Amino acid sequence: DLGERFAATGHALHLVGGSVRDAMLGRLGDDLDLTTDAPPDVVDQLIDGWADVVWDAGRAFGTVGLQKAGTRVEITTYRAESYDAASRKPAVSFGTSLHDDLMRRDFAMNAMALALPDWRAPGSFVDLYGGMDDLAAELIRTPGAPEASFDDDPLRMLRAARFAAQLGFRLDPAVVAAMTDRADRITIVSAERIRAELEKLL
Repeated sequence: DLGERFAATGHALHLVGGSVRDAMLGRLGDDLDLTTDAPPDVVDQLIDGWADVVWDAGRAFGTVGLQKAGTRVEITTYRAESYDAASRKPAVSFGTSLHDDLMRRDFAMNAMALALPDWRAPGSFVDLYGGMDDLAAELIRTPGAPEASFDDDPLRMLRAARFAAQLGFRLDPAVVAAMTDRADRITIVSAERIRAELEKLL
């Protein structure tokens, strides 16, 4: 229903990231991530009267949250990010390309997207970085060079370890090498975020 609302106004809507990964692993929950070319103010208009509850704590990052019939949904406008070497917090600007949005994601298995509402149509499944192959191989890789990914956001190194623990997947050797080489970068991440990842890992 939500996909049809976006399509009716000429906007794209995709199930994206961990939601696609978890659906393929047979563990899709009731907390969904979507991405769109629509800016947040347009998203507000499209969900008005449809969502049961709406929140906008992530609006500065282009995210509008909602709940519908017990399912939590976060809709984020395509993003293009740049990072300061001293911080893992990106300077966010809205993008216009699903390709660019997927390229900025942490791991290839989290860089897949499924178009809504026509998810069965040819071309509706977007996998630019071999995420499906990685799921089949139980492998964790980054979409681009892992060194660049971990320089941008060192928390991704802990996320790699957490996904390996949760899913039983192995890390690509290039990912392990980059994590080892850039271990000291974790010092720019807040203790609270590190603790949260360690709790999930354990």
